Formats: sequence, C-alpha cells, structure tokens
Amino acid sequence: MGIRRDSRTRLGLAIAALLAVGAVSLALVWLSNPPRLTDAEIRTGLAAGFVPDPAKGAALFHLGGCADCHRSAGTGSAVAGGAPLETFAGTFYPSNISPDMETGIGRWSDADFVNAMAHGVSPEGRHYYPAFPYTAYAQSTREDLLHLKSYLDGLKPVRSANLDHDLEFPFNFRIASGVWKLAFHRASPFEPDPERSEAWNRGAYIVNSLGHCGTCHTPRNLLFAERQGEAFMGAAPTKDGARAAPRIAGLETQKILNGLDEWAASVHEESAMFLVTKTFSEHVPYEDHLAVAEYLSSLARSD
Repeated sequence: MGIRRDSRTRLGLAIAALLAVGAVSLALVWLSNPPRLTDAEIRTGLAAGFVPDPAKGAALFHLGGCADCHRSAGTGSAVAGGAPLETFAGTFYPSNISPDMETGIGRWSDADFVNAMAHGVSPEGRHYYPAFPYTAYAQSTREDLLHLKSYLDGLKPVRSANLDHDLEFPFNFRIASGVWKLAFHRASPFEPDPERSEAWNRGAYIVNSLGHCGTCHTPRNLLFAERQGEAFMGAAPTKDGARAAPRIAGLETQKILNGLDEWAASVHEESAMFLVTKTFSEHVPYEDHLAVAEYLSSLARSD
C-alpha cells in the first residue's frame, strides 16, 4: 500500500509540475507575443454602415494634443516624431505617426491602430512602454479611434526614421511592460454615469480618454502606475526637480477654464502645458472647455 501511495504522490507531483510549467509557458508566450484583435473583431459592435470621418478625427487629434508629443522640429510636421521625453527609466523618443509606408503608420490596419491605442501592442506583437498613454486611450470609443486613424491616414506622409529608446535596466526589456500591463492596464471603454449631466459625462470622457490628463496630473506609484485614489491631485516632481504638474481636481470652474485658454495668459509659454492650452484655444469647441471644467471642478480635493 505504501508503494502505491508513494506512486500516487509522485504522479500528483509530476502532474502539478507539468501544470506549473504549462502555466509559466503560456504566461511567457503572452508576455512575449500578446494576443491582438483582428479587423473583423474591431468592427464588432460598430453601427451598421459605420464610416470613419476624418473631420471628426481632426477634432479628436487636437483634443488629444497628439502634436504636443509627435511634432517634429526637424521636418515641421505635426506627426513625424517629437522631442525626447526624459524619465526616470531613461529617454523615450516619440514615433513617426504620419502615413509614411516605411517609417510611419501607413501600413497599419484599423486593427493595428486600435491594438496600439487601446491595448498597447504594436503591429509586430510587441508591448509598448506605458510612456505611451494607452491606459487612457483605452477608454476611448472604438468609433473615435477609427475617426482619429482616418484623419492621420489623410495627412502628408513624412519619411523620418524612428529612434530607439535609450532606457536603463530593467526597463529596456519589453517583456517587463507585459508584466506591468497584467498588473495595471484594463482595456475597457469609458462608461457614462447616468446620474450625471451630459456635459459632465462629456468632460469625464475627454479628460480620461484621449485627453489623457491623468498622465501628467495624477501621482504615480513606485511602478509608474497612476494612483487611482489620487486622480488629478498633482504629479510628483521629476528627477531633475522640475515643477510638478499641479492638482486640477476640485478647482474652481473659472480657474480651469482659464487654464485651458492660452489667451487668458494663465500659462507661461515655457510651460509644458502651453501647447495643450494653445491647442484647446485654437481647435477645441468651447462646449468641451465647459464640459472639462464641470467634470474636474466636481471632483473631491484632498487638501
């Protein structure tokens, strides 16, 4: 009987070991080659006959401040790759998002674009680093992402090679981004609050999705994830001691409106926020200004 019991024990341990190896193998496959949605899956849930509108995409492009990061000083293009982004993990180089076939996103399908924006996965199946704020863009509607792509597709292609990020160990291993996403990324669209006004929900959508305001204005934990309980309470100073992005939750409505208006002269031209306010002043409808102000002013403040 003892021999049979020992045999059963060894068999059980062997099965457990195989299951563990299988689970680790599956995890490594996902981390190194994450699943991607297909074009057919992207179309699921869209209204019959939906056609992306470049005009709507243009408005979304400006609302999201895409050119703030992707504007190329060398080419003059708003989408050919922007200035280096210095972080504690190293230096990130914003990519070329013009429709150039070789160096931009000209070959991207709708699925490639949505996978990148909502899931942080490249067309080649690599994890994007969370310096690219896909955690916010994931809250965008599928329709808005396709509108945005249709606008980008119509821009002038610019041949401008992308630079490799210069990151410190262990951030230079992309598989670490997969682990980070398992812990902190949820690709779920924004859900309106039925108890709130239409304007409040519009403001919440703008701020939390393409507006990605929390990317700068929400403090982060040691793993660079936003502290959800402290949304828009102001970010910590950067490693070089530069001024932190201020708290924007619970501010007076007029102060928020002034902050979104370049012409109100409330933001200095050397501030990183200046381009954001300039874009809002020139391209974003005033109704959206009011919606953002209504949402942010309604949030609780910690001081």
